[in-house]
Amino acid sequence: MRQENTVDTSTNIEFVTEIMEFSRFGALSQVFVIEALRRYALQIVISRARTLDIPGIPRDTWFALGEEIDAKLLAKYGVYRTIKT
Repeated sequence: MRQENTVDTSTNIEFVTEIMEFSRFGALSQVFVIEALRRYALQIVISRARTLDIPGIPRDTWFALGEEIDAKLLAKYGVYRTIKT
């Protein structure tokens, strides 16, 4: 039997903190979240946000945000190199 969904009332910061700190996979969840940020920020920077349609947020603002987060990730973790398979 399916249970009813309840609305989570935690803040975004509390929610992300829970994802990063309380996973059955331990610290690997932090790697996952940082990798997701890195990939999405890079995707926005590369696409120059041309293909995005975020209601209420101008494309230029979304692009600038992607650039900002990408720069912060680069400053903290350095250049990311992928392994080609």
